[in-house]
Amino acid sequence: LPAGGRDKRGGPILTFPARSNHDRIRQEDLRKLVTYLASVPSEDVCKRGFTVIIDMRGSKWDLIKPLLKTLQEAFPAEIHVALIIKPDNFWQKQKTNFGSSKFIFETSMVSVEGLTKLVDPSQLTEEFDGSLDYNHEEWIELRLSLEEFFNSAVHLLSRLEDLQEMLARKEFPVDVEGSRRLIDEHTQLKKKVLKAPV
Repeated sequence: LPAGGRDKRGGPILTFPARSNHDRIRQEDLRKLVTYLASVPSEDVCKRGFTVIIDMRGSKWDLIKPLLKTLQEAFPAEIHVALIIKPDNFWQKQKTNFGSSKFIFETSMVSVEGLTKLVDPSQLTEEFDGSLDYNHEEWIELRLSLEEFFNSAVHLLSRLEDLQEMLARKEFPVDVEGSRRLIDEHTQLKKKVLKAPV
């Protein structure tokens, strides 16, 4: 979830909440999701690299490798660090082996309490003992409205460019009748432009 928080470097935070059904999410759907979420922050912010928080509380430990692999394949150059919150049954002294898998981003095991050493609590949501206000349903509604606006703007821009090209190609009349016809065409075009849903 892109709650809008930033890490101490100013990089965007992306969280994967605790859940017991991570294994039900298809890899292709997860790829599409993380690719989309990586495109949400501005280019300048993305250059700083994402801090990904993966909450493994309530999840099976063997689900972490496929998730990390998907993250690496979806946007490998944009992840600064993956912070993995220890599962409930994780022993403090247990060594974790990610196998021969080499990730091009740093991975670190943390507790919820240890998370605040790396990310200011004002940039974390309540589930991580933070104070950042975030409502996922509102975020989805806002993103859908924004996507619709962007699509409409792109469509209108395309129509405007077509109109500009048409006007640039227009020949100027040499007689009064041609001038009247051009004025009528211009009036019709003006009406179309004024009716555009801007």
